Amino acid sequence: MYFEQFAVGQTFRAGPRVVTEADIASFAALSGDDHPLHTDPVYAAGTRFGSVIAHGGLGSTIAAGLWVRSGAVSDSVVAALGEEWTWHAPIRPGDVLTLTATIVRREPRADRDTGAIDAGVITRYNELTNGEGVVVQSGHARTLVKASPGAEHEPRTDVGTLAWGRLLADALGADERFRSAVAEWDGTIGVRAGQHEVHLRIYRGRVIEVTRRAPHGATFTFGASERTWADIITADEAGFGVRLMSGEFEVSGDPYEYLRLTKALSFLVDAVRTVARPDSAAPADATGPAAQATDEQKALA
Repeated sequence: MYFEQFAVGQTFRAGPRVVTEADIASFAALSGDDHPLHTDPVYAAGTRFGSVIAHGGLGSTIAAGLWVRSGAVSDSVVAALGEEWTWHAPIRPGDVLTLTATIVRREPRADRDTGAIDAGVITRYNELTNGEGVVVQSGHARTLVKASPGAEHEPRTDVGTLAWGRLLADALGADERFRSAVAEWDGTIGVRAGQHEVHLRIYRGRVIEVTRRAPHGATFTFGASERTWADIITADEAGFGVRLMSGEFEVSGDPYEYLRLTKALSFLVDAVRTVARPDSAAPADATGPAAQATDEQKALA
């Protein structure tokens, strides 16, 4: 697959892959990490794990191999650019591993001379799961892949970028519920996805400016992981209230102003879906579950 063929929310699965004692021994020899936890069954039996376990790096390496085996980038990959990885549970000999990789961001790269898109960076969120359904490792990985000649890119799912922020401002301007919720408000909302953040300057019901950074900073910043935004974009419902209660969103800045605008933020999330899916996303009713949940959040606060 080429860059323009990937979509935020797209999921790939690969596996199964059985981890053997020979795999662990080979990785120990290759890496030089021959700690007895990985190589001595007698020693390992006396540890909190009760048996030999695989090196953490072996898990992420297997995940990389499964990603290649998925066939998603076999003909188009240029380079791996980096990973952020977390180990949740031990991997043991005999474990049967599967990979679920979800595309959470696409970033086009243009040729310096022609300006044409000739490649792009695909960020995927990976979950490596054992046979019992336990996620043993997870994390983000970025890969540079080729683009087809004449490839185009729309920023509709590029949450937190300037071009996306302008599309969001247009959608918010068309949403009477949002305009009403901020009709008496003057301030700046930062919207963040991972490391990407854009600021919306709002004055009395209108977004009057979209910038990478407001001169005096955001009144508050409302953010979530790239994976959460991908879920919001592709799910049947935004689930704003549930996500808010479960801590999927993070807020920094003025907490009082954030609480004042919690309901407006539910409409903002609806607008994110509208921007990403202009032909299918429809704003939730202002009296529906999202609005009720945000009122509950205010009461708890």
